[in-house]
This record gives sequence, C-alpha cells and structure tokens, in this order.
Amino acid sequence: MTDVGTTKRGSMSRMRRLRIFEAHGGRCCLCEQKIDGVRQKWTIEHLIALGLGGKDEDDNCAPAHEDCRRGKDKLDVAAIAKAKRVKAKHLGLNKPKSSLSNPRFRKLMDGTVVDRRTGEVVSR
Repeated sequence: MTDVGTTKRGSMSRMRRLRIFEAHGGRCCLCEQKIDGVRQKWTIEHLIALGLGGKDEDDNCAPAHEDCRRGKDKLDVAAIAKAKRVKAKHLGLNKPKSSLSNPRFRKLMDGTVVDRRTGEVVSR
C-alpha cells in the first residue's frame, strides 16, 4: 500500500507547463481529444494524485481539459479519503463509535445504562 498525503506540490512555471503540454502532443490525458490552447480552458493534471502517493514530476503530469479534470478530481478525492480511513484503521487510530464498547449494554436517552440480556439497570 502506498502512503497517502506525503508528496508536496511544487510550482508549475510557464516553461514546465509548456514542456508537459508538448510532451503529450497537446492531447487531454483523460479524453484524449486535442486541446485548443487558445479557446479551451486546460490545466496540468497529476496522473496519479499526490494524495495517493503520486510524485510531482513531469512523468506524472499531463494536460487535461478543465471539465475532464473536474470529474477525475471527484474520484481522486473519494479515493484519498478512503485511503486515509484504511491507513487510520490499520494504525489503530479509529475511535470506538460508542463509549459502550460492549454490545451487551445500551445507553438510554436519560443516561441510564441497561443490560440487554437481563434488562437490569447497570448505572445511572
């Protein structure tokens, strides 16, 4: 499993942006259509999101239409959130959902704790 959220985002100079655009022949990395750099909004997209362990290097970057990028970003955000939840679980950082970790007991609205098996009040 790749560690999540460890790669820092570097600067994207105009020269680096041009170099990446030309390396990909001016094609969107998501829909593979030609990008009209004058009439269409476009950006540089990380092929493997930084939050999922991707590197901020030219090999991991490609041009993308702004509209195409939005769809990929939604999927990336969901994948990053899941990766962080999985990491937290494996590190034992998840808090129990209830202060009553034993399913044998339940807590009533007034704060009383009741034994589910016997129905006896355990504490008030």
